[in-house]
Amino acid sequence: MNPLRNPMLGATLSVCMASAGCGPQGGSSGPAGFSTEQLPVERFDVYPAGSLPPYPWQPVGKFSDLARMELRPEGESRFIANAVTGKGLVMEDRDPAAGAGCGISYTFAPPPPGPLYLGFDFRNTAGSTLDWECRLDDSAGKGLRLHIAPGGELQAGEIGGALTRVAPIKADTWYHVAVRISGAGEATVALTESTKPEGAAGSASIALSEKDLAFTRLSFRNIGSQEQTGGWALDNVLMAGRVDAPRDALLPFKQAPLSVLRASPRKVYAYYYEIYPSGYSDRDPGLAPYTKKLFNPSLTPADRVKSGTELLYRPLPRPPMEPGLSADEVLIRAMEEEVRLGIQMGLDGFLLDFFALPESYPDVANIREYNRRSFALMDAAARVDPGFRIIPAIYAGPKPPPGLPPDQDIESAWTAAYADSPIVRKILAHPQLLRTEDGRVYLSKWGTEMYPAAWWQRVVDRLAARGVPVAFLGQFNGLPAARLQTYSALCYAMADWGPRTPKDYRWVEKARPLTTKVVSPVVFQDVRTRERVYWEAWGSEAFRNMWQSAIRDGADWVFITTWSDYSEQAQAPSTAIGFALYDLNAYYIQWFKLGAAPVIDRDVLYYFHRIQHTDTASLRGEPWKLIPEGNMTARNDIELLAFLKEPGELRIQAGGETRSEMAGAGITSLKAPISTGMAFTPVFSLLRNNQPVLQGRSRYAILDRLEYPNLLYHAGILTNDDHLQPPRNP
Repeated sequence: MNPLRNPMLGATLSVCMASAGCGPQGGSSGPAGFSTEQLPVERFDVYPAGSLPPYPWQPVGKFSDLARMELRPEGESRFIANAVTGKGLVMEDRDPAAGAGCGISYTFAPPPPGPLYLGFDFRNTAGSTLDWECRLDDSAGKGLRLHIAPGGELQAGEIGGALTRVAPIKADTWYHVAVRISGAGEATVALTESTKPEGAAGSASIALSEKDLAFTRLSFRNIGSQEQTGGWALDNVLMAGRVDAPRDALLPFKQAPLSVLRASPRKVYAYYYEIYPSGYSDRDPGLAPYTKKLFNPSLTPADRVKSGTELLYRPLPRPPMEPGLSADEVLIRAMEEEVRLGIQMGLDGFLLDFFALPESYPDVANIREYNRRSFALMDAAARVDPGFRIIPAIYAGPKPPPGLPPDQDIESAWTAAYADSPIVRKILAHPQLLRTEDGRVYLSKWGTEMYPAAWWQRVVDRLAARGVPVAFLGQFNGLPAARLQTYSALCYAMADWGPRTPKDYRWVEKARPLTTKVVSPVVFQDVRTRERVYWEAWGSEAFRNMWQSAIRDGADWVFITTWSDYSEQAQAPSTAIGFALYDLNAYYIQWFKLGAAPVIDRDVLYYFHRIQHTDTASLRGEPWKLIPEGNMTARNDIELLAFLKEPGELRIQAGGETRSEMAGAGITSLKAPISTGMAFTPVFSLLRNNQPVLQGRSRYAILDRLEYPNLLYHAGILTNDDHLQPPRNP
């Protein structure tokens, strides 16, 4: 077996990659161009054992048959304890004439100035004499060094400076390292032992001589002499930075001022799914539920166990907040960040779930927690920007709540309990709610058709009698026109959750005669682990088609569905999709609101593809089912979506083939097929006068072997300025 099986590095690049420390993401355009989307969030469990993880991971040094590194089950961290697909990187050096300098590195665009987090788990093999280290550095080699000394000690210090003792370490014991770097250049290193997870095994503080270093590389490698032998294991590598940093320097257009966007009568709201919040808290993100539970097949719920994990992607992780905050303050600060992200994208507010009757559900405690999060989001919006409004979508429960008066009609009693619920009263009295010009409060619910129009009318009438006039906003799921007509008198506004494929879509035409305001949906994709089903979105086609439908047909509002429902599809800044959908939404929001396509004044390349061909057999699980819609069959394409300020040549290198097209200024979509039986990393290029202007690899390798099927479309961004630099070798 080749100890360094990694065929997915793709073609050799001769010019700048956005991931290699050049252009606005690499630092030459200043802090506004920095981003967190390329920081590693790596569990290693999706890849098969016996290989190295694919690009952006890259081997360092000269290996041999006796000095090797590969993914193995025994490299699975005890902190995660994935007994199904768990594995980690194992360094094994039994060669006294090789192994020095060997390891692995990961290169990324520098995160924005501000707090930064680095976490990883490691174990030293019994009897090992290897001297190894972790380095986090910038393009000049400045940064932080964590040294695992052969005598059994973790040390930390600035690269090139003195080392400080953090804690002793024992062989064959898993440890978790958590590094917090403040915006002032203060690094705190804490070590936790797997057998004593309740407290830190040791900690130390390091003062970096330079503040706000633009880190671009993380590496783990042997640093001792060739004669040293032994081994170590690495798992659960995670970095986090400021997610809500400004992105104006990365967009292909100039964003209009918020006041101009808000002045438009056309509004855009995103559906916030409180069941999957951002995870921003005062806890260590390397040991948080997203890390330990939701991507761990050992803990996957029974209805998703054949998919492997509960989720396929998650919100981008955040550095932990400062300690000492109350639980309520932690929650509201997390929600404030969500509001800031929404405002920066151009949203007018969030559509937000509540549960009027928690006792109607079997998991009452969870339902109450979801309400707590939703109320915190409303309070956060009031803190950040009172102009950022909330539309409440209030669930009534799957059945009537217990304790209804036995002498009343069930539906009358149920609607009365709903309208009179203390939770509904509290929601509708909140000053952050969206209201019509005549003062009515908006009320909505997903799946409005689950109850007849008369049911909802009783609710509306009861609220009006109590002095709370309501403008009802129905949310429907593809109802035929005849049934939709029955809700016409009830609904001041109507929304549809729309298709999941790039089919012809005429919702505005269908709903316009039935209501005052028509709300169009914007969806990226729909991939569900709980049923192992997916719809064919064909890269960005479904997403762009829905935006174009809303613009072309004159929708009054748009609902982005969703911001954060990771069980189906989400468009918030996330792993697997980064900021691609976030930035594209900003472009189309401005177009929708102001009535003209924004001028493209900067070259930006967006890309979309799965990490497997749909026919690739997985090692575990069962095949997924394609839901037929709009005559779409499964597509296996890599898409390059180019926003160009002037004409140029676009290229996609996919394995051994290249697709190219001359593109004019504006938006162009170029596609290349994914071949079966190949593992490779796509390369995307923009050329002018036969010279590369912008070029880079995808952050996601296409795999020929993987543990479970993964039909999620991944997405990324390549952006640059006019000063190309060659990528720095690892």
